[in-house]
Amino acid sequence: MKPQLSPLVLNDFAIINCNFKFTAPPNKTNIRKIVEEYALDIDFAIVKDEENTRVFIKTAINQGDNNLPGYSIFAEGVAIFELISNASLSEEDKKSLLQYSAVSIAINSLRGFISSLTANAPFGKYIFPSIDVNNLFQQKLNRPKRNAPPKKKKVIKKP
Repeated sequence: MKPQLSPLVLNDFAIINCNFKFTAPPNKTNIRKIVEEYALDIDFAIVKDEENTRVFIKTAINQGDNNLPGYSIFAEGVAIFELISNASLSEEDKKSLLQYSAVSIAINSLRGFISSLTANAPFGKYIFPSIDVNNLFQQKLNRPKRNAPPKKKKVIKKP
């Protein structure tokens, strides 16, 4: 089959911040079980300008106060996209491509980086798990915005 190219073009992906640490586990440790219990966090930001759309994506794997043995990874990248100008798309389709598809592609690019980063590490390659992007957008939508003024509480005075 001959694939049809998407009007969403990934022009570049770059890692802009990374931290990797390995902590050796005690002997006779079930490595697979430890890796399955890693705490994961992921966030993204979409920045649009006249020429392109940038998706900033970051993840923290097994980061925090009580890290498990094995890998502790922080990685942050930026994917740069453009939408082919002669593509006849509805505004809804453009929005979908520049949000859901772009974030999915950025996550996959970050996944590839993390796999390469850990390919020669003691536990072997770590594959960042599949992410429900719709749920990720829902969480972001429901999260309180930073620096937003607190909502005023309605005060009901009793007579």
